[in-house]
Parts: sequence; C-alpha cells; structure tokens
Amino acid sequence: MVTGRRAKSFWSDRRNRFAQVFDCPFSVHTRSDSGLPVPCRPTGMRLRPGSGLDALSTLALAALLVLAGCTLPAGLGGDGGGDGDDLEASVDWVAGDSEILGNHHSPGVGRLPGTEGLDGTVVAHPLGGRGDREGCRLLALNGGGGERWAAPVPPEHCTIHAVADPAVADFVGDATPEVIVSTTESETVAYDARTGERRFAVSLTDYGYTRPVVADLAGDAAPELVTQDARGELFVVRPDGVVWRRSLDAYTFVDPVVADVDADGRTELVVGLGDGRVVAFAGGGTREWTRSLGTGTGDAVVWATAADVDDDPAVEFIATTAEGATVALDGATGETEWRFADAGSPAAVGPALDGDDDGAVEVYVTGANARVRALNGSTGAVEWTSDRLSGASLRSVPSAVAADVDGDGGPELVAATGDGTVGVLAGDGTVRATFDRGGDRALYTPPVAADVDDDGREEVLVPYGDGRLHAVSFD
Repeated sequence: MVTGRRAKSFWSDRRNRFAQVFDCPFSVHTRSDSGLPVPCRPTGMRLRPGSGLDALSTLALAALLVLAGCTLPAGLGGDGGGDGDDLEASVDWVAGDSEILGNHHSPGVGRLPGTEGLDGTVVAHPLGGRGDREGCRLLALNGGGGERWAAPVPPEHCTIHAVADPAVADFVGDATPEVIVSTTESETVAYDARTGERRFAVSLTDYGYTRPVVADLAGDAAPELVTQDARGELFVVRPDGVVWRRSLDAYTFVDPVVADVDADGRTELVVGLGDGRVVAFAGGGTREWTRSLGTGTGDAVVWATAADVDDDPAVEFIATTAEGATVALDGATGETEWRFADAGSPAAVGPALDGDDDGAVEVYVTGANARVRALNGSTGAVEWTSDRLSGASLRSVPSAVAADVDGDGGPELVAATGDGTVGVLAGDGTVRATFDRGGDRALYTPPVAADVDDDGREEVLVPYGDGRLHAVSFD
C-alpha cells in the first residue's frame, strides 16, 4: 500500500519541459539512484481522503477515515452558508523544520486504541531535505505537537522526496496501527505507531511518492497494502509477501483508489497515471478498463478523488490534469461523463459530497485564480464560485478537503492556495474564515483535517514548504 510516480517514457528528453508542465517552485533537479529524475511536486496531485467513497468496503473506508481523521456527513457546515467571517483562526502548535523550502508531502493522522486525549493521536509528518545531508526524516508527533519518535533517512538518500505521504493504519494485524510510508531507500516501511519500531517492509524498484492505502482488496476480510514506485510498478502485498504486481509504464502522482467502483459487490483498484491514462484493476489484478484523458504531457493525472456523484450505482473517478481539466469517469466502464476546464491551470479537484444539503453531490475544484467552484456531480455544471482566497499569482494549487472545524457534526470545506492562505468555506461558497501565517508561506500540498486534541472539533494541519507543520483551530 503505497505508491509512486512518473513514467520512464514521459521523462525521456523532457527535463527542460518539466518546470513548464509541472510549475516547479524551485529549480534544482536531482536524480534517484536509478537515474530517473527526482522532480518537485507537480501543480496538483493525489487522491484526497474525505471524498465521499460510500461504496468502499467497510475495511477500506475505515482505513481511509483513519488516514484523513475525518467523517463524511451529508453537507458542508454553515447550514448552506451565509455566515460570513464567523470563525477565527488560531495556531495551536508548530512542529518540524527543514533546510529546504519545497516540502510538499502531507502528514498522516491516526489514533492509538485505548489511549485518550493528546497521547492517543499520532501525527506522521514527512520531511525532505538537501542531498547528502542529515535532516530527512519521518517525524511522529502526539496531538499536542510533541515528538514521539523519528525515523531518519540516511544522508545518501536525503532528497526533497525522501519521505512520501504516510498512512496510519493497522496492516500487520495486531490491532495497533502502523505508520506506513515510502522512501528514497526504495522501500515501503511500516513502523509501530506508538514506538517507531520497524514492523514490515517491501522492496520497491525506486522511490515511492504517494500515500499508501490499506484496504481489503481481495474481499476476504484481510487487509492488503497497495503501493507504487517511481518506475510505475504497482504492488499489492500482505505481511507475508507480494500478492500481485503490475508494471504501469508511467509515473503516478495520485494515490490509488480502492472501492467498488462498478457496483458489482467486489472491490476494485483504480490508478491515475502521468501519461494521462486511468486504469482499473479487479481485486485479483485483472485489468478491467483503461481510458486516456488525452495525448499530451499536460494530460498527466495530478489530482483525483472518487465518489458516487450521480444517479447510477457506479462510483465515479474524478481527475484533474496538469492542464487544469477536471474529468469524471464512470467507474463501471471508464467512459467520460463530463469534463470541466474553466478553472484555469493549475487546478485541483477536492472532495465530492453533498455540501449544500440539496440531496445531490457536488464536486469541489480549486482553480488558478484562488477561487473554489462547486460543480454539479451529475453534469459538471458550476453551481457557485467563491470569492478569491488570495490575490497572488499562483504557481501551485493544493486540493481542498472536508473538515468539521466547528464541531457541529457537518463538514466545512477547507481550501488552500499555493501562497499559503487557508480558507474555510460554507456550503454556498461563503468564506467563513481565512488563515495566513505570514512570512515565507509557500504551500504545495493539501492540509489534513483531524481532531488531534480529542476536543470534538477537527483541527487543520497545514504543512508549509519549509517543513513547519501548523495545527490550526477555527473557533
């Protein structure tokens, strides 16, 4: 359960185009031990948790909720909006640091069974660094930002991608969660969430890039781990070994989706690729369908989410490309249901849920002009467009997430901009609050919502480019 990215053919003779296609916020391009380029994070990426996967198996859904630390009530907070700036942001704590300003991997969050309060929370914060130096590490924190343990990456493997997005889930099967992460040591590792003890590892062919997924893919009530690496190798493993493996021949920027996407009662695995393809596999590894979102480098799938957004039983796979197009694919056939390309580039698809309690699912897209758009899940038509969250010219746009920041049982929409502004939106797009730490505030990856202090409200964890993780409350 983990992932990777990039396609070997995609990168051949294209290094000079990388900064244009993926809008790198920094200019240094290093290489992994395999000779593949180690690029910065693209302008968008990854499946975000909290996307309304009501067709997930019970185990898969539980794993995703642990990763996101969130629930999926019917609609966004604010009773459909109109509340204005009725929330105030405050920083609870700050943890982590880095020698570089381009950190762009989000934390993972989970809870320890039988432990209440701050000590029951595990926040796994990935930190990259400069080559051949110390400082790259996976930093495990409690709910108050205090350090639990750290897993360093050796200097010879220290890069901006040294530690990918971690997951917190019970994969080994001892009722205690592990922190599971891919690194530039070409492996996916599971650490005991409480102690940091190394519990499991699977070798990759190169570094991994995305967040692992733990879910019952085989349908036998035992969890599998899904992971990919930078060579495009897809692995499905159990604690006793590899179940199946496939070569995708393309880099992968987005987390895989594990869900019953075709509504046949069995779980599938869907991956979006750097060459614009989307591929669905049956639980046993048989390829069910492949669709291409285009033919150019700008069609790389860089953000994705999944939810049943219309009247048919299938779960839709909804992806945003590097050019800023958001495309909804039918989970049963892979056919395109709608395409939206008016958000500009970069853009990022966020959660899909019924945010305004009208009985229909909306799909939320953050655009290059720092506005969030709510799209009708069935048609892709725009229902509303928010005010601008920032007046800056944005080179990166993270995806939005759902979060119950006010503790009323219904989620708000939390959107971020590449210049570091975080906004809380009601169901009609009204901006209820904003947060901006000031100073150097570049933000390349989405925030994560979780009730880290066990107070009934979800905090927003904001991972800035300098490695400093801010836990922000909105009251």
